[in-house]
Amino acid sequence: MASRSWSAALLLMAAGCTASVGSIGAVLGRDNESQALYVRDVPRGLAAERAGLLPGDELVMIDGVYVRDLSSAQLRDRLRGAVGSAVEITVVRGGDVRRVRVVRSELKAHEGLKPREEQIVP
Repeated sequence: MASRSWSAALLLMAAGCTASVGSIGAVLGRDNESQALYVRDVPRGLAAERAGLLPGDELVMIDGVYVRDLSSAQLRDRLRGAVGSAVEITVVRGGDVRRVRVVRSELKAHEGLKPREEQIVP
């Protein structure tokens, strides 16, 4: 994926790390040209790792809604929820389409991870 032009990497986690809000805990990036959404990183110990998501997976749908039609804020809203609640993500990995059930997990401040959105210049 090194040849892609990325508009942003999104660390989609719970703001404030409160006990009632969870997330899939994955770093995602959107391709500037196609608007496709990819897993950039899967931090250890968070929900995305436990669900088997891998860097390079393309997220196609979240709970049956196509991600290319969603803004960053809408993506965060769909991926966040109560700790222990589940979200169904449809991913493409190497030509295979997979449905992955991710059980949202709480984020811990000591992990050194903070929600952010940043511009990545190719």
